[in-house]
Amino acid sequence: MTWDKTSARTLAVDPAALWDVLADVENWPRWDPDVARVVLHGPAAAGSTGFLYPSGGLRGSVHAKLAKDFTFTSWRPGRELGLCQPVPFGKMDLRLSVAAAAGRAELTQRVVLDTPLRAVMVRIIADDIVANFGRKCAALTRLAVAKAS
Repeated sequence: MTWDKTSARTLAVDPAALWDVLADVENWPRWDPDVARVVLHGPAAAGSTGFLYPSGGLRGSVHAKLAKDFTFTSWRPGRELGLCQPVPFGKMDLRLSVAAAAGRAELTQRVVLDTPLRAVMVRIIADDIVANFGRKCAALTRLAVAKAS
């Protein structure tokens, strides 16, 4: 019933600069090809909520009409953010964490789907989140380097 995938990459950026880009949640579309728009319902913090509009024609429009708000399950500045997005008959947890690694930043993304419809939800959502990890890392590196300059 559960699908769990972790991706990690060491980026040639300052961990603090990387965190600054990640923590700017409403600007995630600048680096995440899976996200068209994010609206927060208050400051980002554990327990706060928001709405994520996925990119992609049908997927994005269906989600915009039917989905519920996500909730930040963790918010540890400089280190980690986690969110829980309700999906049909279950939930998707997404965690992004940053760690210092020899003057660089290690970014880890963990996606967990817990739903009896996991095979369908993996095809609709999670496959892209995992497949696009490299593109996300490249864009995050570019933005974090610019921020640190």
